[in-house]
Amino acid sequence: MKMTIKSIILGALPLLLSSCGNNIKGHKAETPKPAGVLIEEAYKNGDWDKIISIGDTILGDDDPMNISIAYAEALAAKGYIEKAIKVLDKKISKDPDDYYLYNTKGNVYYVAEKYDSAIYYYDKTTEMKPTYARPYINEGEIYEALGEKEKAIKKYMVATYLFARNKFESEAYEMERRILRLDPDFKEVKELMHDMGLE
Repeated sequence: MKMTIKSIILGALPLLLSSCGNNIKGHKAETPKPAGVLIEEAYKNGDWDKIISIGDTILGDDDPMNISIAYAEALAAKGYIEKAIKVLDKKISKDPDDYYLYNTKGNVYYVAEKYDSAIYYYDKTTEMKPTYARPYINEGEIYEALGEKEKAIKKYMVATYLFARNKFESEAYEMERRILRLDPDFKEVKELMHDMGLE
């Protein structure tokens, strides 16, 4: 019982101090950052433990900020694959048309090196949103890691086309570079870049 009361008091202390700070002349109390901002900052810094801590604390049935995606990726990065999958499955059951959730599930399986499952979810993502380049790149990376050069090139070519078509030049050039690294004589990528006005 003492531990609970102590926890409540210590938990309320920052709130009390910040509200008291408003009454002190020349002191400006800081407004706490919203969870979404904290998660975004932690995500940029690769602070998976902080994201997990925030997610464990605030995630409930309602997830209006889509914290589940960052939370699942953080869980996967720390090796909690099954928990990450459960978080995503729960979210997918509520929003089965969100292609990004399937892509994230592919990412979790990719991190776990369960490549067949990752490819399954990347394919599901591209069925739902064929103009989204990221799953094609991820599949290309998987095939490249598995030594399946032709399949990797095929996926990278789709991403190259999507980037070039949408005038994401640096991304298109990066895909071209990857393809030519795998096959320096692959003419089709050079032709595609030429046809799209990128040379």
